[in-house]
Amino acid sequence: MRHVAVEDKLIDAIYATIFGEGSWQDFLDRLSLNLPDGKSALFYHDITKGKGAWDLTRGMDHSLVAQYGNYYCSLNPWMPAAAVRKVGVGVVAEQMYRRDKLVKTEFYNDFLKKVGGESAVGVTIVREEGRSFLLSTLTSSTDPEANRPAAEVLTKLAPHLRRAFRHFRGTTGAKSISDIGATLFDAVNIGMAVIGDRGLVKSVSTEAMRVVDAGKCARINMLGKLKFCTEEADDILTQMLDRSYEGPRSVSCVVDTVKLTFIQVMKDRLSFYFEGPTIVVLMERGAGRQNGGFDIVHFSNVHKLTAAETRAFAGIMAGKNVDEIAREADLSRETIRSQLKGLYAKTGTGGQIDLLRMVGKIIH
Repeated sequence: MRHVAVEDKLIDAIYATIFGEGSWQDFLDRLSLNLPDGKSALFYHDITKGKGAWDLTRGMDHSLVAQYGNYYCSLNPWMPAAAVRKVGVGVVAEQMYRRDKLVKTEFYNDFLKKVGGESAVGVTIVREEGRSFLLSTLTSSTDPEANRPAAEVLTKLAPHLRRAFRHFRGTTGAKSISDIGATLFDAVNIGMAVIGDRGLVKSVSTEAMRVVDAGKCARINMLGKLKFCTEEADDILTQMLDRSYEGPRSVSCVVDTVKLTFIQVMKDRLSFYFEGPTIVVLMERGAGRQNGGFDIVHFSNVHKLTAAETRAFAGIMAGKNVDEIAREADLSRETIRSQLKGLYAKTGTGGQIDLLRMVGKIIH
């Protein structure tokens, strides 16, 4: 009966995270109490690349956790078996690797003992394309039979964990990011695609679809993944989607006449665990030819222009008058004039000629 009560409390803790009434840290704290000297972790492992990371932990030193991701993940002797075991079934460590062999490994002597673990129980929550998302509790107990009830609890938690996993993946920031793209970037004829874990397209703005439909820069394949017409651009996206990527957050290249800017969205550890990396790809057609290479998005960000002010600015840069800008935006002439006043105030310019003079100095 003791484990039934523990199981119920843990299930409640899982759903509390979904409804915002609890945190995954609360859940890991509760789970860790299920074994002697328990230390729990939500983590992932990519068996094809030999990479992984303990993303959310309880009771573990942060520097040791970092060492796991940087080095010891590739030495973890439990992972080959974890990569093929049945999803949703809790197991004890000895089912994956014999203890008499474990204690002879570098992983055990130089890492596991320092963390404070002698054995463990674990369960695979989700597996996709060689990557496993797992929940495990380390323990000082070396008795497999004493640890087995805790593994059975993990089996009962597994369906609820999968449900939570799907929930958090389905409530990413992609919608808010795509909304920004629809208002700001499309207004200045710059397309935006939001790319999620495994290279899947989460959203594509209207202007980005025009770039894709042109067929000279990018395409969306049958699997829903964005592919580019050059190996360089594909390599940039692949590298930035790697969970272990530590390069620059923004990288640019040109494909045909389209300037591509890849931006890795910053996330907290919880969001990163469930969602994986998210890459925003900006697509600017004719980037090398128009406006002498002037970066209108950068200019807009520097001067904190609104989407409406940026659209008006783009119209001025294209040589359009107030009436033309108003007609294309389906707004009144007075509204555009108001937006231009805001633009001039934020850029410290006295009017259209002064603004164009300012831009000319930047270009040259």
